[in-house]
Amino acid sequence: MRVGFIGLGEAGHIYAEATAAAGHDVTGFDPAAPTTPDGVRRLETAAEVVAASELVVVLTGASLSGRIATAEAPHLSDGAIWADFTTASPEVMREVGTVVEAAGGRFADVAVLGPVPSKGAATETMVSGSAASDVASFLRSLGADVETVDGPAGEATSRKLLRSVMMKSLATTVVEALEAGRAAGCEEWVHAQIAAQLSGDADAKIERYVAGSRKHAVRRAHEMDSVVEHLATLGVEAEMSAASGRVLRRLAGDDAA
Repeated sequence: MRVGFIGLGEAGHIYAEATAAAGHDVTGFDPAAPTTPDGVRRLETAAEVVAASELVVVLTGASLSGRIATAEAPHLSDGAIWADFTTASPEVMREVGTVVEAAGGRFADVAVLGPVPSKGAATETMVSGSAASDVASFLRSLGADVETVDGPAGEATSRKLLRSVMMKSLATTVVEALEAGRAAGCEEWVHAQIAAQLSGDADAKIERYVAGSRKHAVRRAHEMDSVVEHLATLGVEAEMSAASGRVLRRLAGDDAA
C-alpha cells in the first residue's frame, strides 16, 4: 500500500519507519524534522504526499490538524484514507472528517493510548470513523492492539480523553504524594501506600471510591484542607490535593440539594 506521513517528528518517525519495514511504499513530509526514517522517500510538499498515497497518516501537533486537512485534503485520490493520529479534540476530529469526506476521501481518528517511544508502532490504539476498519487492519499489521469504536469520527478521541480524566489525574496525584513524602522524609512509606491502593480488587475499589466520596464528602473535604495546609509547611505545591477538596465540596453540595 502507498502510505504517506505528514509529520516526521518522534512518533511520525517511528510509525513511518515501521510502515516501510512492513513492506509498504512510504513517503513523508515534514519541514522541520532533522532526519528521514529508513525506507521513507521524503517529498517537498504535503500536497505531493497526499496525492501519492492510498493512506495518509497525520502525526503533527494537534493545533495543525484542521489547518492541514483544509489545505491538503483536496489532493486526496477518490476513496483514499486520511488517518489523524494527533491529540486534537473530538470536535476538531469531526470537522476534519467532514472536510476529508467532502474531498472524496474516508476518515479515521486514531487515539494512541500509550507511549510511542517505548512501544513503537505496536502501541495500543482506538479507532473510529468511516475508515476505522481499514486503519485498524493496517495498525494490527504493525503489531498494535487496536480497539475499533462504533460511531462517527471523534468517538475514539472522546474515549481517550475520558480515560485521561483518570490516567493523567492519577499520575499527577502520585507525583504530588511522592513529593510530599520526600519532603517529610518518608517517601518509601508513601510509595508502599500507593502501591497497596493500586493492587487488589479494582472493581470493588471503584465502587468504594464512588460511594465513599459521596457519603463522606464533607469530612473528606475538611481533611483535604488539612492536607493542603500540611503540604504548604513542607514546601510542596498541593494542586491535586486542593482540587480534590473542591470536588468533595461539590459532591457534598450535590447530595444536600
